[in-house]
Amino acid sequence: MAQSPYEKEQTIQMVKRVVQHAAAGTTDSTPEIYKLPVETYFPQSWDEEMNAIFRRLPLMLALSCELRNPGDYKALQILDVPVLIVRGDDNKVRAFINTCTHRGRAVTPTSDELGNTKTFVCPYHAWRFATDGKLVAVADPRKFGEVDKCSLNLRELPCEERVGFIFVSLTRGMTFNLDEYLGGMLEELTCLEADKWFVHGRPRLESANWKITHDGYVESYHIPFLHRTTLHELWKRESLSSVSIYDAYGPLDCGPHQRMGGNAWGYDPALMAKMKDVPESDYTEHHFHAVRTLFPMISISANKAGGLVSQLFPISSDRCVTVQNHVSTRDPASMSAEETKAMQDRIALYTAVVRDEDYSSSFSIQAGIKTGAVTEMLFGRNEGGAQNFHKSVAHYVAQYRAEKQAASSATPTESKA
Repeated sequence: MAQSPYEKEQTIQMVKRVVQHAAAGTTDSTPEIYKLPVETYFPQSWDEEMNAIFRRLPLMLALSCELRNPGDYKALQILDVPVLIVRGDDNKVRAFINTCTHRGRAVTPTSDELGNTKTFVCPYHAWRFATDGKLVAVADPRKFGEVDKCSLNLRELPCEERVGFIFVSLTRGMTFNLDEYLGGMLEELTCLEADKWFVHGRPRLESANWKITHDGYVESYHIPFLHRTTLHELWKRESLSSVSIYDAYGPLDCGPHQRMGGNAWGYDPALMAKMKDVPESDYTEHHFHAVRTLFPMISISANKAGGLVSQLFPISSDRCVTVQNHVSTRDPASMSAEETKAMQDRIALYTAVVRDEDYSSSFSIQAGIKTGAVTEMLFGRNEGGAQNFHKSVAHYVAQYRAEKQAASSATPTESKA
């Protein structure tokens, strides 16, 4: 696939960095090991993190390709908020609290589904809402009584669609600036051309605490060992060592969004070192693979042709559910039986690897730290992505605490102002 000038430059720079590390036997490194008290994975931290992060920041809750046509909608539950995302007749994507303004029931049959509709009819009493959220009809209005329909529209949530991704805030009235929040990551996402993807499968996997789960997505140190008989063997690597490079994007020095790449996805040091004599002009996307993470809960291991987009949804302090979106530019309806079988086999492989290796380890880690045998989690100098992630969490929690403190210390006059 053709590369833009930005993509070509990024590919050259990334491959150069990996080749240099491979030749020197090094990797991107932080100044020091990062130590994190295990208490930050416990329930008291989870409640604060949900308020400081998940209820305040824009979350990537849907792919544009999931709502390709007017009337397409996606219903899902995030924490205690039922969310409804829909593409209206005007082709604009909007998000609402999935709650009928009559008696509070979800206006979709369930709170977890995809579909297409002309209008939403609440299953409880058949109040009808348009795809732009407006209340258009009350069942048997003569008997029900007069209501101001304009004041009973679905309650809208902040929502913005950009370059194939749909971002939503869980808090009504909250504002966000995606250009500022995403920073250079927006250009990275643009290169993926995600609006051209199709979703081929959505396995759901359970894991432990959301941060334990996320830790595995932002470092490649574990891949040659935890996945030695699966992905490591599949990629035919010649070495157990790995090279990883990390780049941060967004308003913080540590991101909060990241691009992680290197040899862990098929090109180990022995192979990459051989590229020192290859002209830079010959570097292509086939020589490199990047994993992009959108804070706080998205991992994108994909390129223009497709790949895997993982959404990590915290459920409780010790449970997280991941939706694996397997995407491709191939329309499932146009694929042969053989191609469909190959895609299904690929989905089954990555589902099994993540479930049986990564997420099994997450439960083991959670059980281990609860014993008190470990008081600190150590993130090595070669685990810069994990360090950046936890520094980002700490930043938003500290910001939230400061705002709460300022509000509580304000005088009554200041509070009214």
